[in-house]
Amino acid sequence: MKFFKKGELTNLWPFYLDALISPLLYFAPAFFIIYFMDLNFTFFQIGILLSAAPLTAFLFEIPTGAIADLYGRKISVLTGYFLEAIIALLLFFFTNFYAILALFAFWGIAATLSSGSHQAWVVDYINKKDKKLLHSYFNKTQVFDSFALILSGFIGALLVKIFGVAIIWPATFLSFISAAIILSTAKEYHKKEETNIKKAFKGLFKQTKKTISYGYKHPVLFYFLLATFLFVLAEGSTPVAWIPFMQGLGFPDYAFGYLWSLIALVTMIAPIISRKFLKEGKEKKFMIIFLSLSAFAVMFVLFVHKWLFALIIMLLAEFFYMVQHPASNMYFHRFVPSKLRATMGSVKAMLGSIAGIIAPIIGGLLIDIIGARITIFLYAPLMIPGIIMYLKMKEKRLPSN
Repeated sequence: MKFFKKGELTNLWPFYLDALISPLLYFAPAFFIIYFMDLNFTFFQIGILLSAAPLTAFLFEIPTGAIADLYGRKISVLTGYFLEAIIALLLFFFTNFYAILALFAFWGIAATLSSGSHQAWVVDYINKKDKKLLHSYFNKTQVFDSFALILSGFIGALLVKIFGVAIIWPATFLSFISAAIILSTAKEYHKKEETNIKKAFKGLFKQTKKTISYGYKHPVLFYFLLATFLFVLAEGSTPVAWIPFMQGLGFPDYAFGYLWSLIALVTMIAPIISRKFLKEGKEKKFMIIFLSLSAFAVMFVLFVHKWLFALIIMLLAEFFYMVQHPASNMYFHRFVPSKLRATMGSVKAMLGSIAGIIAPIIGGLLIDIIGARITIFLYAPLMIPGIIMYLKMKEKRLPSN
């Protein structure tokens, strides 16, 4: 069996090449916290920095989406990548907290130019050329992306060891520039749409209000959405803490690149394991078991004094959390009527975004007050209310109208 279908590589090679090449130098997230620690920022300040981009992205998603509809997805994506490259390069030259905060805020805005437009660009193009290629595209890009991210950690570890942590910014610049250059060769089928930003916001508010009302009354979705918020809040509060904790146990700074690769590998393997053991109709039990295992694994952080054992705990907790992720998606959509599927998905994403914005700030503040070890440990009790929400879900479908 051929890896590529007929006409697939001819039409989609720029998108595949981008998925394989540009992530190779995108290892900055593995070293963000170390870099800011070297600048003597408090962990509360680091949490604010890590929340700045998600906050502005959340606020500007609709206006920048309108730009893509008006002027084309390709120009929106390329502009976004170019701006992100410039911001990454500027971060190399600034060490003032407020200057970096402003750059991260602008980074969030720039990212919205490509976040939704990239996928829309490819889907529109595939639908025009050959709809049968769509499933193959999503499968292959996930494989290429995961493979490249695994390699990026090793590249990052090598470059940081040789040049120091500040190399993350020039590397990120090259990552986005390479993406822009590669994708500039890709074609686009764009039909201009008249978009009114005010109407878009009004429509979003109306749809969101209707969907929240439906979810609030639903015996499953109400608890599910509340649990989602709590899980993201718990999971997002600990990454800031793991870095100083591991450093305190003697983990070398450059080795966080290897850790980035290991996390990417876990993220790639977990869905495969999930598909093997998950049985249809048993999603709720599956989620509760693996979320409980994730919380239980983190509890052992109180007793470790070697970085190797801390590393095992971190990877186990991440693995258990990611294994239940496909089950969570399947379970969620089982109770959402078709006519509300898109808007309910938006509400779920919105709650996750809000929790993701708050979590690093809470995590950073807790590290400053009670230390990294206890902050990591708090992941376990923070997960418990979400697991209780799952136990309270009554699996009864409501009529779609």
